[in-house]
Amino acid sequence: MAEFEHEQTVPVDARVVFDLARDVTAMEAWLPDGLQVEPSGPERITGRVSMGDEIDEAEGYLAADPEQRRLEWGDLEGGGYSGWLQVDDEGPGRSRVVLHLDVAGEHRAAVGGEAHEITDEHLVQALSRLASLATQSVT
Repeated sequence: MAEFEHEQTVPVDARVVFDLARDVTAMEAWLPDGLQVEPSGPERITGRVSMGDEIDEAEGYLAADPEQRRLEWGDLEGGGYSGWLQVDDEGPGRSRVVLHLDVAGEHRAAVGGEAHEITDEHLVQALSRLASLATQSVT
């Protein structure tokens, strides 16, 4: 298994950032290139990950806890991807976003090499996009 985690401070209220992050219909605005999700039922999503010529599609769950400002997700089979996003207050008009991803099994991102590096870069990209989206939403 490989674990990835990055954080970023965002100059926007935590509630605003969390509300943007949990909107499944708008996730493509901040998710990294090669990852698409669409709602498939209550707390259910269909996710597609493309890396090179490979495309993996899986049914997954997405649970939001608005009080804790936390999202959790994973594939329903439990053998691939899972992760969480946490948005915390950092003071008036500032928040800290932590994005964590676990990749299990024989996925290329779990065994190292270029896919591992790309996955790590994708988390940084997602946080940057979410921060930009949140900043634009309040200006």
